[in-house]
Amino acid sequence: MKEYDVIVCGGGTSGVIAAVSAARNGAATLLVEYNDFLGGTLTSGLGLLGFRDRSGHELIGGIAAELIRVLETTGDTLGHNYCPILNDLTPVNGAMLQLILADLCRNAGVDVLLQSSIIGIHEENGYLHSVTVLSGSRKTDYSGKTIIDATGDGVVSELAGIPMAMHQSKSEIQPASLIFTLSGVNREALLDYLEKNPDEAKTPEGYEMNTSVDIYRNSRGYNVLGCDALIRKARENHDYNRIPRDRFSTITTPLPDRMTINNTRIMNFDGSDTDELSAGIREGYRQMAELLRFIPKYIPGYEHSRLSGVAPMLGIRESRRCVGEKTLRGQDILRGLVPDDTVALGGYNIDIHHGGDEGSELYIVKSGYGISYGTMINRKFSNLIFTGRLISADRDAFGSSRVMGTCMALGEAAGCAGALCAQLRCNAADLDVNLLREQLRNQKMILEVTPN
Repeated sequence: MKEYDVIVCGGGTSGVIAAVSAARNGAATLLVEYNDFLGGTLTSGLGLLGFRDRSGHELIGGIAAELIRVLETTGDTLGHNYCPILNDLTPVNGAMLQLILADLCRNAGVDVLLQSSIIGIHEENGYLHSVTVLSGSRKTDYSGKTIIDATGDGVVSELAGIPMAMHQSKSEIQPASLIFTLSGVNREALLDYLEKNPDEAKTPEGYEMNTSVDIYRNSRGYNVLGCDALIRKARENHDYNRIPRDRFSTITTPLPDRMTINNTRIMNFDGSDTDELSAGIREGYRQMAELLRFIPKYIPGYEHSRLSGVAPMLGIRESRRCVGEKTLRGQDILRGLVPDDTVALGGYNIDIHHGGDEGSELYIVKSGYGISYGTMINRKFSNLIFTGRLISADRDAFGSSRVMGTCMALGEAAGCAGALCAQLRCNAADLDVNLLREQLRNQKMILEVTPN
């Protein structure tokens, strides 16, 4: 039995930040990840959301902001950019993040297990003593004073019997996407087309936002969501037959001729089910192949584009969520509520992709909001913390809190809490939130919404 202060299960967007946060606070930390790289969806090439709200308030500091500064020194980000659809968009080079995150863990002293899965837990009277990890054909037990579930699908929490929230129908679960990148793109040609055909840049009815081409031309990073007339034409010609997305979504990257495509849509899908996950990945590749035929033929500026990268994993928007001591609610997000026990800020719009059709819902979030520590714990297991898209949130709130920037902030809070618990010899459920907030401020985390 190997012993640690903090064990972080899952080395994706939230988990890798949690591990670094815990180790920097002096905790002996183990990070367990089933992939052979760290960062999860962070490495897909998809731009980051949530660093600023629609009013321009800074929301995320700490380790996440540190990552952006490192990327700026190497030219691997375009910084934070106002976006009429996404509020704020931070394009990054996902491949470079794999290197940076590995160095970050190494420098912090995190012990990392890759290609390893959590297959069991050991608990007694509401206390998680250890987890069982499968690495290759070897099973090993690791004990931890605090266990952090950052698995996305709640692997540890489900094994522990934490109450989970999940839609009854798969058509209600937000769809997954396989992200890919194209090179050889002429960005200006698409903007010229949209300028001559302004209806092609309009967002769906109800979005109520200005998506004029001038905004895109004056921004370093943007997301074009449109070209629905071109899609209708392709459908009439049987060139866009089995893609359940009625708009073309393309996002800038730090490289001038490369764009990230977020147009695949795997519907009626439960990413927490192993069989469905495998089928979903296959469907993502099938849709990508169809898009690679459609895009050069119909999208201006993409005539000579070539596939240059595919995300190393399927982007799963939603599966299970834990039920915590407190629940983040959509109505509180729209009010910009910042509770006294806030440990991270969010600020992305409420963005809900329908799991059974092409539709989406988007509700504007004008100002940042706070996320309570209580959304990350359940007293049924006093030394368990859940983070990332596992926090306790209702359907509408989850549509905002699920994005990568917010998940990184939640990860830093989770790791810091785990380290404090080890130092104070207390359980996560009994931790003094004021002490946690004080330490998070010392780590340059932002816990209040203030003008720039």
